[in-house]
Amino acid sequence: MSVMLYKHPGHHALHGGFYDYVVVNEADVEKHLADGWALTTDEAKNGPEPAPAPKRSRRKKTEE
Repeated sequence: MSVMLYKHPGHHALHGGFYDYVVVNEADVEKHLADGWALTTDEAKNGPEPAPAPKRSRRKKTEE
């Protein structure tokens, strides 16, 4: 399967900005992401969204 990836800024007008794009095989996606390509135009323009903070576990109530 093929995947389209994006870089900002670029030469092509898309989604209210200018981007470059490339179509790669699924096997090559990680390599291209490491080279600065993004899965969406939003990620290309603004950077990747931060990972959600891990949920804190509840402490067990202790009997006094």
